[in-house]
Amino acid sequence: MERIVIINESTFVKWTKSVERLQRLLESQEQQVRNRKATEWIDTDEVCRMLGIGKRTVHAMRERGELPYSKLEHKIYFRTDDIIRMMDSLDSGSIPAANIQKISEKIKP
Repeated sequence: MERIVIINESTFVKWTKSVERLQRLLESQEQQVRNRKATEWIDTDEVCRMLGIGKRTVHAMRERGELPYSKLEHKIYFRTDDIIRMMDSLDSGSIPAANIQKISEKIKP
């Protein structure tokens, strides 16, 4: 059995305005997500070329947790955002400056 609830008009108006604000907020957040640039994924070979380091070094960095990665169908991929974050945390002399510049150019619009 369904109940009928009676509320006064001012409560109904407040409730309606709250629902409309919530709807606008959700639409705004949805638009922000759509406008966000998708991150680029690169493989180990590309990381090696960009950073000027070998595969063993990339593997070691992965194993130490310095370089986050994802595995898809037995292949390792890295997010360019994570590479930049990792580089910021490393000693500035660890990676050649020219390679850092290449990465920055590739990522920034």
